[in-house]
Amino acid sequence: MYLTDVLFDIDRTKDSAAELYTDPAIEAQSEVEPSGKYAVVLHNDAVNGVEFVTRVIKSVFGYPSSKAIWLMLKAHFSGSAMLWSGSYNKAIAKKNRMTSFGPDPATVHKGASALTVSVELQA
Repeated sequence: MYLTDVLFDIDRTKDSAAELYTDPAIEAQSEVEPSGKYAVVLHNDAVNGVEFVTRVIKSVFGYPSSKAIWLMLKAHFSGSAMLWSGSYNKAIAKKNRMTSFGPDPATVHKGASALTVSVELQA
């Protein structure tokens, strides 16, 4: 037995690694962000209303009505539309913000769910 064991009441039979705690906020800051540009892509769905989708795009990205409507229509007619591109962490944050709106309240009775949004690495 060591003097430090007595002074600090150390039990050397315990696995000290098992008791380590990492604060999630600190861990998130220490993660290395993937390099490259990432796109936030809206995928078409047949249930959420066009007004709702347009309002979400305007709210999340700060686009004027004309651009938000154009992007909504592009997703509607072509199946998807790239809404924004930039760093991975910002893209994930924007995707999460879009889906946090949930389904269109006016069409939830028809089975609407949150908007389908993905984050994709740009080539």
